Amino acid sequence: MVSDVTWPLEEDHLKIIEKSLEDGNEVSINIKAKKKERPTHKQWVMYPGRWQPLHNGHLNIMSKTLNEGKNVWIGIRDTEISPTNPYTTEQRMEMIKRAFGNLYGERVIATVIPDIEGIRYSRGVGYFVEEIEVPKDVAEISATNVRAGKDQRVHDEVKNYISLLESTILLTGLPCSGKTTIAKRLKQELENSGRSYKVAHLDGDDVRKGLNMDLGFSPEHRRENLRRIAHLFKIFNDHKSTVIASFVSPTEEFRDFIKNTVGPEKFKLVYIKCPLEVCEQRDVKGMYSKARAGQIPEFTGISSPFEEPINPDVVIDTSKDDVEACVDKILKELSA
Repeated sequence: MVSDVTWPLEEDHLKIIEKSLEDGNEVSINIKAKKKERPTHKQWVMYPGRWQPLHNGHLNIMSKTLNEGKNVWIGIRDTEISPTNPYTTEQRMEMIKRAFGNLYGERVIATVIPDIEGIRYSRGVGYFVEEIEVPKDVAEISATNVRAGKDQRVHDEVKNYISLLESTILLTGLPCSGKTTIAKRLKQELENSGRSYKVAHLDGDDVRKGLNMDLGFSPEHRRENLRRIAHLFKIFNDHKSTVIASFVSPTEEFRDFIKNTVGPEKFKLVYIKCPLEVCEQRDVKGMYSKARAGQIPEFTGISSPFEEPINPDVVIDTSKDDVEACVDKILKELSA
């Protein structure tokens, strides 16, 4: 047996293994995990900043430092939330982790620092402060333009994260298809992911009991119902909150209205697919039976049509998959 060796194997270990094999012996190797030690003494360069958000201009100058053999310490200024500083320190930390991937925790670390006004130092303190010259195309990248959607030069992982931070995820499907159940579990998963999502779940039944209690189910009232909630979704998104919306939203016209109100880039459509007969079997309230008996007029799926989405971002079938599998697929497809 060759024990407590690290990978790759050293030449002495290889000779021992070859000799054992030549002698007809079996060889058992115990590979010891090589401890990763974080570089210390004066091998770190600090970058304090707001990172609202972290973009490719920031990554360019930090990557140059890494290529020089130095390591990067990112100071996240603890700025007050405002239109120019919309992301929390936790959200910016997540952006950094996503952008640097496996380098984070080894050659890149980040900590929250006070919202500093400046950096001062006295003589001979043992380090330097310098302003870095960057190429014109890098210097032109502006966090202001990135926040406004005018500049897309952001790491894909960061872009996906930001997109979901301020998006509306609309779960559409027949009554009793599982929209509300999936939405509640999805909210739990996002909130417990450790990625600093602020999530609001808005459900069609709840909204009709309060905000839209004055509306019925005629095409005109359905349109007004969705007009109101679409603007509500946008308000949440503008305040960097993810909206999970479980609404029948039966037609492409209605879904497109919501999409155009919140913004196409912030809209994610999930089709909760389920056969009508299965939905009827799940109906503990007896709504389908009443609709078939004519007691509930303009009921979606019976006396009012439901149009399947033409090009949804995600399709799940609740008649085939359980809640956990459905939620996992949504998270994977939306890169949460």
